Amino acid sequence: MNTNTKGHILFVDDDVVTRNTLAVSLRDKGYEVTECGDGLEAFNWLRQNRADFLITGIKMPNLGGFELIERLKQDPRWQALPFFIFSHRGDPTDRERAKTMGAADFFVYGFVTPNDIAEVLARVKPPAP
Repeated sequence: MNTNTKGHILFVDDDVVTRNTLAVSLRDKGYEVTECGDGLEAFNWLRQNRADFLITGIKMPNLGGFELIERLKQDPRWQALPFFIFSHRGDPTDRERAKTMGAADFFVYGFVTPNDIAEVLARVKPPAP
């Protein structure tokens, strides 16, 4: 992690506009952000890189967010990685699955609005040292 940042976030979502909009806001607040378009891309990126926490969508091509988390939890290096689920739907089943898997938080959004961005920025916190 760059010592000048609050932490390195891996942000995974197939919606480019949403991902880019939030990534810019997170960078403006001092986070280093790497963006991936699906879970498989993120999984492959993590094989060679480190992140302090993960924000992931649920439904994506190649590998969805829940499947990504399941794969990461099989690797001791990533079992304690804090993760946040980012969902368009807010389905109670998805919310319960995220909780069961150990999600740090669950965000529901429609179109990314300034309120959505403010909520994410308020709730994403660097992991305790």
